[in-house]
Amino acid sequence: MTRTVFPLRTPADYPVVDPLMTQVATRVERYGFHVVHVGEGCDCDDCSESPVPPEEWFGYTIGLTALGHPELLVRGLGARDTAGILNRWGDGVLDGLHLDAGHLLCEGPGGPTWELVPVRRPAQTLRLAARYYRRAGTDAVDALELIPARRPCPCEGCG
Repeated sequence: MTRTVFPLRTPADYPVVDPLMTQVATRVERYGFHVVHVGEGCDCDDCSESPVPPEEWFGYTIGLTALGHPELLVRGLGARDTAGILNRWGDGVLDGLHLDAGHLLCEGPGGPTWELVPVRRPAQTLRLAARYYRRAGTDAVDALELIPARRPCPCEGCG
């Protein structure tokens, strides 16, 4: 009778589980996308080491790229306002809305109107999204930034 000997396994033999990526993946699976806010109450190692001043706060989505749509980004707002805007327009994307650079997004009468502009070097700005997609097997991250519109909203309710 031959006895099979299995080598002892060490911690290095097991894949490392990144708890942050697991959290992002869980939210993307549950809600369709995840919202990241950098600055106010941020959990990023970089932010806790050197706080981000309010004028440099920004937030973005992770998950829309998997739908063939650019991620969305907004700057200069607190975490609650950022989440509200990105959730509203991200839900629109989940419902089939396709947004492109140059589009105007109207928040309704008395609300802000946003213009969509491409984000230059999105993988450098949306670092957590780039990390998430790299682990998912793609290096491509595209994003559109919502900026206050410089032209009036053309919808009938606002005009």
